[in-house]
Amino acid sequence: MKEILIHKSASYIEEDRDYYYSDTRDKHGMIQPSDDMVSVTCDSKIFKSNPTKQEICSIYYPFEKESFHRIYLGISFPLFANNWGAAFLRHLMYLIEPDGGVILPVYAERQGVEKNYWSRSSLEVIFQSRQKWWGMSNIWAENDGVMSMRIGKKQPPKKNSTLNYFLENMNKNQINESPDNHYKNLSEQHDNGINSAIIEQVIINTYGRKKPISLCNIHGDSLLSSELLMSDYINIQQATQVVNDDQNIKDFNKYLVQGFDSKLKVISHSEEFLNLHTSFDVICMINIFENEDDNKKLEFIKSAFSKLNKEGCLIIKDTIFNDEEFINKIKSELDGADHGQYSSIVATKHNKNTNIAHYSDIIFSELQLENEKRNDTFNILQKK
Repeated sequence: MKEILIHKSASYIEEDRDYYYSDTRDKHGMIQPSDDMVSVTCDSKIFKSNPTKQEICSIYYPFEKESFHRIYLGISFPLFANNWGAAFLRHLMYLIEPDGGVILPVYAERQGVEKNYWSRSSLEVIFQSRQKWWGMSNIWAENDGVMSMRIGKKQPPKKNSTLNYFLENMNKNQINESPDNHYKNLSEQHDNGINSAIIEQVIINTYGRKKPISLCNIHGDSLLSSELLMSDYINIQQATQVVNDDQNIKDFNKYLVQGFDSKLKVISHSEEFLNLHTSFDVICMINIFENEDDNKKLEFIKSAFSKLNKEGCLIIKDTIFNDEEFINKIKSELDGADHGQYSSIVATKHNKNTNIAHYSDIIFSELQLENEKRNDTFNILQKK
């Protein structure tokens, strides 16, 4: 029986393992891992087809179908209830044996909605294979905070996500020849899964799930606009992606499901963006300023803000917002724009003196520190 446990990184291994080995969560031994369970992580640079306890390998490897009996997701793993998360879970279902299962933490409804995490109802909507009043569901409630996914009567539906192309085109030979390049690609994909979930939550909290909106993503995560455009949880009618000069515009189509390509406009260089005679409901700038000084950053932020529709949102992640003095300055420059901050760890808005709950004690402490310091958060500037 081969079992693996997926962690965010090596520093969370002990706590993730305790979550499943403790009889507090599994009083009847229904999902008790074996002593041979092997840890794998999202950020490992070791790519092997047969993970062992001797070294911590990556989960992002083209494992053969039915490679594992059980796959456990650690409480540290940033698995959000969006298309990216659904695509990842569906991939794990491909990797388990017919009588195996994928075991994962599931939050209570209110906490799940707050973080954009999976709750029982959202998981069942996507993955239940039951038909009318007969047949067996492949979603089982195991114990407090834990559910499992089993092979049901039919495969779960394939959700539109940029992750699908990445997972389906992982190549063993290419990984062996250039592991650093594979690591770079998977890091971008993993960041895309987190960033898209947080921005999706901002859009839901601002506009709701059904209101048609236009979106522009400037540089940074170039797959972000494609992921949000294909989301089933928000209604992006038109997306624009600003790319660097050295990026091939045609590369974007391979990540898009047919029918979405006409809704994505790709333009090369930020100068072209500044000259657009188009306005947007949401503009994203995630870690795009590298060697720019603060004045240039400020001028670009002001220019981008001017291209927002009424009540539009500018979503920015940049170290310049770690300075409260700058935040006050930008608010005054933007005629008192409403400013809020979302966590970069979970898809939840930070409120002063209110801590965000989490199953992981380590991540709970990280969230407390983030709320106190407000460093490297997602900053929302909304037009009045």
